[in-house]
Amino acid sequence: MMVPKSTHIQKRLLRMVMLICGSVLLLTCVAFVVYEYITYRTLTKRELQTLAQVTASNITSSIAFINKDDASEILATLKAQKNIEFACVYDKQGNLFASYPNRIKTTDLPAKLETNTYRFNGNFLEGFEPVIQENEELGTLYIRYDLKGVYNRFVLYGSIALIFLGVSFFFAFLLSRRLQGTIVNPILQLAEKARIVSDEKDYSVRAEKKSNDELGVLTDAFNHMLTQIQERNDEIKALNANLEEKIALRTNELQDANFVLQQQNDFIEMIIDSSVDLIAVFDNDFNYLVLNKQAEAIYQRDKGDIIGKNLLDVFPKLQGTPFVDNLQRAFKGEFVHQEVYPSLVSTRHFENFFIPLLNKEKAIDRVMVIGHDITSIMQANEKLRLLNTELEQSNRDLEQFAYVASHDLQEPLRKIKTFSELSEKNVQHPEILKRYLEKISSSATRMTDLIKAVLNYSRLTRSDDVIVPVNLNDILKQIVGDLELYIEEKKAVIAIEQLPIVKGVPLQLNQLFLNLMTNSLKFTNEEPRIDIKSLVIPSALVKDSSQRKETDFVQISFADNGIGFDQQYAEKVFSIFQRLHPADQYPGTGIGLALCKKIVENHGGHITVESKAGEGTTFYIYLPYDKSLQELKTEATKRLNTAME
Repeated sequence: MMVPKSTHIQKRLLRMVMLICGSVLLLTCVAFVVYEYITYRTLTKRELQTLAQVTASNITSSIAFINKDDASEILATLKAQKNIEFACVYDKQGNLFASYPNRIKTTDLPAKLETNTYRFNGNFLEGFEPVIQENEELGTLYIRYDLKGVYNRFVLYGSIALIFLGVSFFFAFLLSRRLQGTIVNPILQLAEKARIVSDEKDYSVRAEKKSNDELGVLTDAFNHMLTQIQERNDEIKALNANLEEKIALRTNELQDANFVLQQQNDFIEMIIDSSVDLIAVFDNDFNYLVLNKQAEAIYQRDKGDIIGKNLLDVFPKLQGTPFVDNLQRAFKGEFVHQEVYPSLVSTRHFENFFIPLLNKEKAIDRVMVIGHDITSIMQANEKLRLLNTELEQSNRDLEQFAYVASHDLQEPLRKIKTFSELSEKNVQHPEILKRYLEKISSSATRMTDLIKAVLNYSRLTRSDDVIVPVNLNDILKQIVGDLELYIEEKKAVIAIEQLPIVKGVPLQLNQLFLNLMTNSLKFTNEEPRIDIKSLVIPSALVKDSSQRKETDFVQISFADNGIGFDQQYAEKVFSIFQRLHPADQYPGTGIGLALCKKIVENHGGHITVESKAGEGTTFYIYLPYDKSLQELKTEATKRLNTAME
């Protein structure tokens, strides 16, 4: 097997060996040079001190006898020492006595004399040695020693050390290159075997053991590891083959189970979607989980836009409603049955069931809401209620008719019979006979009027007339025109404010306001006045709860300043053939206000009256108000004004 010429571990080992060897050699050389440097400085200082002491001893007599020439000759002997740059002697007073050489720059002289001091100063070694004779100091010897020679010697030592270091470093490099193979090659062989195992997945490969040292132990461990891996790999292959079989079998079983489960889910979803009831399932956060097609149809929204969203985000108007309260009760474990729920998101009525759903831990995590549409039942009940109301009214009408048949209609008949019998007895008296015949004719006329009124009332009871938009302003304008002579005769003032458009039967509404107008003109005082106004009132403020619907009403007030009546008779005046005044004083059939009440009820409204004897009467008519009709009226008025311009 070929071993790469250069690998990372080889380089690292080589760098490590070279670093160690270089460090050791460098430290050795540095230690040697430093030792030599310190030793040489010490010896040089000692030699200069000895030389200075000898020279100071020799020059003592020259200073004592003040013989400068002799002193100069003694100092000149220092010429034999080539490293002595110069020397000079000072007398006791510090004056220069003699020097070597004879000429010395003043700048080279020491600025201050010291006593028995030796120090290194830059490239020089300076020494101050006292000149003493018999314990008396006669002066001071100053010597300056040049150290350039010393430093040159140490440069030579350093060069030799560097050469030695380089040669040693080179030999260390050669030896490490040769010896590292004994460590690196077995490791590289193991790495190559590991690469083969990794790339080829061949766990039968084994590394060759070449020594019994730690690398040999590593080789044995590597081979043992490969043996174990090979054995486990064989086991895994066997298990994988068996596992693949089991997985394939299990996959088929899961696919079959999923298919059955999907069929069940599809079947359940089909049942839910086929239900005529609204079905929805909510989680604890009121998010939609399930919604059937009936709910989509009622909400008029795709369930994909609803499922996963919060109930109150989809329908904010449900906040604080009984629906949300019942949902909360169901999540607390209560089965809630809401018999009638008028939906706030549609025009329907529902019978709702809130059913808690338990998970595997028997905890409630969902609630199913089933809404049974009872709109048709409510409508049928409403129709039945209306039919019962009409039936009750018919029964009351029959009672009134019975009363008419037994009283009002019999009264003119009795008069006709009585005056007919009297006429037979007074045939011979023309004047009396004529008076009796007039009585008979008057009774017959009254009887005819009563029968016509009853027929008119009965027609209103079974009215099948078509409902159309009616402008009440046009109705009142026509009535005032028809009663123009009567109004002028009474000298009445008629004040009519702007009235709305309502849906109704024009003929009946005309009869309604005609009856009210003639009634006010009939029961009048000397200066009659009639005020007709209108006001839109929300349904919640309408007093008659039986007529309250999800719509607003228009209140039309019909006020006069006539004779009025006591308020206790406010309900009686609307009964058929009920009169509060004698017929000979205020003629009439007594059916006019009953017709008014019937007409208003036919239009889905009601009528009330407020009155006070001697102060007048105000009738309040409540009719359903359609805002869209008023917008059409405004648009038509604008077009008419534009055309006129």
